Amino acid sequence: MSMFDTEITTVPSANIKVNINIKNIRTRFPHDGIQQLAESILRDGLMQPIVTMPAEDSDGNEIIELVAGERRLRAIRLLQDRDPDFMSEGVPCVMFEGRLHEAKYLNALENVERENIDDVDLSAWVYTRVTFEGVTQTELAERMHRSASWVNFRMVFHEKATEAVKDAVRNGIISFTAAYHLAKNMSQEDQIKWIEKARKLGEKITVDNASSGDEGTEFGASKKPSKKARNKMLVRADALAENGNDIGRGMAIVLRWVDGNLDAEEMEEMISFEENK
Repeated sequence: MSMFDTEITTVPSANIKVNINIKNIRTRFPHDGIQQLAESILRDGLMQPIVTMPAEDSDGNEIIELVAGERRLRAIRLLQDRDPDFMSEGVPCVMFEGRLHEAKYLNALENVERENIDDVDLSAWVYTRVTFEGVTQTELAERMHRSASWVNFRMVFHEKATEAVKDAVRNGIISFTAAYHLAKNMSQEDQIKWIEKARKLGEKITVDNASSGDEGTEFGASKKPSKKARNKMLVRADALAENGNDIGRGMAIVLRWVDGNLDAEEMEEMISFEENK
């Protein structure tokens, strides 16, 4: 049995209440995106009606509340600010006839299945459902048509990631997957240090960087060259040294030290000799 009234009705946009009983996962609505959507609606019309339902506000007054389609509603209101006659007869709506609990999941599903969902907002929503509303991770996974690991992934991220990491996800400094590993593997203090270093260097933290964080790998540090590469550099350094090049000689000594071909005593002798020249 459908939970929707199949008849499309029109409701004045000002009469549609938002975030009264149904809190949207999305908390960020970039103006450029709403502007583009408004231009699309103006050009092609509203391709999909928004979803609303009868509800009550905190004072018990009857209202019409938005269930799904806040970006569309914002775009329509933007067009109406420019032209009061736009959709003056009302916004095309489909009425949801299910329970409020079901409406919350409908709102979530619409956001998850559309592009550009904010992973930080989504993780906060998942965490709230499980931690404060008593929904089990298994039930939430079934409701969202996702795996249990999808739910747990976002639970861990929201609980362990610092605000600096969450902000970095939103600003494209780190992918959501890499941020999960960073939050899982590092203390909050180290998370902040890595994000600050990434910002300073203008680099993006990779999944490999973040996954190896618990092994003490320092973000931004150069990787040790392979044995083959080190041997090749040593041959070139030795060639310079044979021609009397002091820099080449020094490079050869350092390469042998790094590879363990010189012990500490030998290295100390060489340094002392150079100091006393």
